[in-house]
Amino acid sequence: MSVEKSTPMQILVAWRVNKWVVSRDTVEVGAYAYRTHAMDMAKRLHAEAIALGIECYMLLREKDGGWEERRCPSPPRAESRG
Repeated sequence: MSVEKSTPMQILVAWRVNKWVVSRDTVEVGAYAYRTHAMDMAKRLHAEAIALGIECYMLLREKDGGWEERRCPSPPRAESRG
């Protein structure tokens, strides 16, 4: 059996009770007090998807309970060492 396209990575960033929870393919990978920290993790997960050669998409659940599907955030830039 051959598969032409791999399954895309799903990144979920959701406000739950009192923290931002980040999940990759339904598995929680972190919980953060600040949204910027959760988005940083989402960026790292997108970089991982790129390295694996798979596409990704992101679902975002805001504090008001609204859901939005978005493009994955840009992966972090490589830090220059010099």
